[in-house]
Amino acid sequence: MLVIMDKRAEKVFMIMANNFFKKRLLLLLLLISCSSDLVDDPIPFIPFPDINIILPNYQDLSSDGGFIRINDSGVRGIILYRKNSTTYLAFERNCSYKPNDACATVDIHASTLFMQDACCGSSFSFEGIPTGGPAWRPLQQYRTSLSGSTLTITDEIVN
Repeated sequence: MLVIMDKRAEKVFMIMANNFFKKRLLLLLLLISCSSDLVDDPIPFIPFPDINIILPNYQDLSSDGGFIRINDSGVRGIILYRKNSTTYLAFERNCSYKPNDACATVDIHASTLFMQDACCGSSFSFEGIPTGGPAWRPLQQYRTSLSGSTLTITDEIVN
């Protein structure tokens, strides 16, 4: 009789232990599988041509605060912004929030006061910093250098 009780107790113990470990394993799997909304999809690099800023195509860069869109460079194009006579900022038009979405393209807002992705609603300053919407990373910015009237945009990412 004692042997039968020990067998039952052992069986109950094994069932309880098995359930305990199954619940812990399920909890662990749930914790591991959960992810936050902070997506960090990489933006591929596409090379840029040198720009002669005195050409008529680039006249909007002749004054501080001027900008142009260059659609045949970068992934979705770039926005080139003149901060002052020696400083130009080049931003990838590919939004930093879910950049692989088909519509993740940044443009200049109609007010010309900031940049915006109409798809996700994110807005960015002309420093590339997110100012609204779901984007939490700045726009990808490329290093620029000015030599005479030739502006070079390199593949070196500033931020």
